[in-house]
Amino acid sequence: MKKIKNRFVYSILILSVLLTACSDFLIQDPQTQLSNEQTFSNLDNMQAFLDGVYFKWKQTHVNRKAFFTMTDTDEIRMGEYQIRDNANQGAFDNYNSFYENSDNPFTAEIWNVRWPVVVLSSQALDVLQNMEKTATGQDSARVKSLIAQASFYRAFVLFELAMYWGEVPLTQVLGDEIKLTGRKPLNEVYAQIESDLKIVEAYSPDKPNASNVRIPTTWAGKAMLAKVYMYAQEESGFRNYAKAKALLQEIKDRSGYRLLNNYADLWTGIDDTSAEVIYKLAFNNIYPDENELQWYAGSRAVAQGGGGSNSYMAGYDLVLPTNYCREDIDKGGIWEQGDVRKEESIRYSFVYNGTSCQAVSGFGNDQLEPHIKKFEDKRIDGVKEVYYTGKDFFILRYSDILLLLAECLNEEGQTAAAVKIVNDEVRARAWGGVLPDEYKWNSGMSKDEFKTKILDERMRELCFENWRRMDLLRTGNFVSYVNKHNPWAKANGGPKDDHKRFPIPLVEINQNEFISDTDQNPGY
Repeated sequence: MKKIKNRFVYSILILSVLLTACSDFLIQDPQTQLSNEQTFSNLDNMQAFLDGVYFKWKQTHVNRKAFFTMTDTDEIRMGEYQIRDNANQGAFDNYNSFYENSDNPFTAEIWNVRWPVVVLSSQALDVLQNMEKTATGQDSARVKSLIAQASFYRAFVLFELAMYWGEVPLTQVLGDEIKLTGRKPLNEVYAQIESDLKIVEAYSPDKPNASNVRIPTTWAGKAMLAKVYMYAQEESGFRNYAKAKALLQEIKDRSGYRLLNNYADLWTGIDDTSAEVIYKLAFNNIYPDENELQWYAGSRAVAQGGGGSNSYMAGYDLVLPTNYCREDIDKGGIWEQGDVRKEESIRYSFVYNGTSCQAVSGFGNDQLEPHIKKFEDKRIDGVKEVYYTGKDFFILRYSDILLLLAECLNEEGQTAAAVKIVNDEVRARAWGGVLPDEYKWNSGMSKDEFKTKILDERMRELCFENWRRMDLLRTGNFVSYVNKHNPWAKANGGPKDDHKRFPIPLVEINQNEFISDTDQNPGY
């Protein structure tokens, strides 16, 4: 993408508003006749613009593209039929060098669906930061809110891009043009992310906006900044557990967030989760605002061999939990007896309305093996086709904050304090509020033992919420854990160290004048 003119950007805005206008977030007539000048001089229109950017961000978490950053780990693997049906798709788990390369269209999709969020947010920030210089009174507060929104959207997506690809371009706004640079060093990329999130901290409210869930709170900014300090590649110079701990401790002490009493209440799609969910991508089951995640995570045995395609359990087996993610400890998995998170996260039974669903011949032997349950949306059951599922996708939860804080304490040598947080809060809830003695972690465990155990605990608590790949990367366990626990990777001899990063898509190399073949990630 060499240059992005305002006219092109505005066409994306119109599309965003058209799409978003169909949702329950922005019910208004699309403003297709506004000039660019009108759009970027009116605060109401700027909010509509950023609502469109948020909608663009949500597109990174819809249909199959949501799963290409979750599969190829020790947590999720591709379905048996799906991995052999599409070689480009199967490359994510197979680590087949013939398909896992810069020509892979699905890798390109992961890249391409994120860049509009970065570009549009950058354009909004250029306009808003000029507005801020002269805004007064209520307008000043509104401008700050809009700046915080754009900064949060850009920071989160840049963070993802940096974690998946390493050095990535940044945006330059030059008058009525936006240009992408060449790949920038990690310290520059993370400096941009840090700067954006500090703005979110400073300009965002303490309390969520009940009428506009798209607006981040200061706590969302602090949570993401803590993530940056813990996840950033060490060579970036931004890895800093002390800074992360200070932010996480402040969230724990001052934010007012808490764990819901019942883990199951997070996944009904109808219960209020605002006490625990710090930030989410909000969907519903009405076109065009559904996310279709259950269609890709559900079972063909239900869709065609039992309940039909309007069963909330139906789908077509694109991704399934690995054995490691779904089995009990005595069978080589992670689960302990009595942990309620197991049955809430993973479906083990395929009996629908009293009928046992049957596998469909020719579509793999895993149709009745355990499937991902977190995306099931009972609101559509018997009413709509399953691709209309649209439960919210949680980006930041308070339980994640507690587990990260425990890691920071352990890094400082305060392992007993780290164990106490995990035992008394996260694990206690997993057993209904009272953690049995036999499942309490030993406060005298070593620092290294804690590091191993916390990785399993994060999978139990946060499985299928798109943190596992990053967790394995930041802890240095990506290659070993995937090779051990992902069956397709194990069978094909991958991944290797080079697979820690995705390849820069060939289409980007061809379009961006500042990126050449020599800028490709090693191994591709």
